[in-house]
Amino acid sequence: MLRYFYYFTLFCALFTASKDCEANQAGIFPSTRLSAYQSNYSGEPGKSFAETATGLGAGLTVFMDGKRLIPYFGFKVGSMAGTQTFLDGTTEVSSSFKYYNSTAEAGLQVFVIERKKRGFNTYFSAGGVLGYNFVALGKTVELENIHRSDQSFSVGYAAGIGSEWILTSANNNKWNFNAEVLYKSESATLFKSKYDLSCMVFSIGLGW
Repeated sequence: MLRYFYYFTLFCALFTASKDCEANQAGIFPSTRLSAYQSNYSGEPGKSFAETATGLGAGLTVFMDGKRLIPYFGFKVGSMAGTQTFLDGTTEVSSSFKYYNSTAEAGLQVFVIERKKRGFNTYFSAGGVLGYNFVALGKTVELENIHRSDQSFSVGYAAGIGSEWILTSANNNKWNFNAEVLYKSESATLFKSKYDLSCMVFSIGLGW
């Protein structure tokens, strides 16, 4: 629990510092974005979702004001289903499964070139991740050392690059489209093993 408190404190410090940094430079507009994403998992078989590979989800993110440094915080939910190998103690078993996750994220978008009020912008993004994960295995598989379902919190970070297209130059309701590619490094303890939840995340979104 001390580790989770440390990450939570780090998120709060990052968000506060970023907001103070932007206070002295009038930004373009605060905004909200609704996005859909695909996660492509990687890692060691039996200790990751690499065999199933692909999960889908949606998220809502709020962005603060800014021209070059824009703090954000958001919430995502996702799911995945398939069949793959799990470790029952030291024994490998193949089972169908359903996986559900939710994550809270906070971080910064960095615009190397000052963000334009209308048109195309690119940025780098980095932030911390705090997640909740639930996995349920199929009812037909025989297990000796692990339960049929498990849940755990997870921590990690995400970093990548994105672009946006701002459609209108009005002061309010600046509709925009967005696309991002992120690498997310995340891990949790599931079925008595350290589980690698790292993945590439591809997302598209609509902002206003």
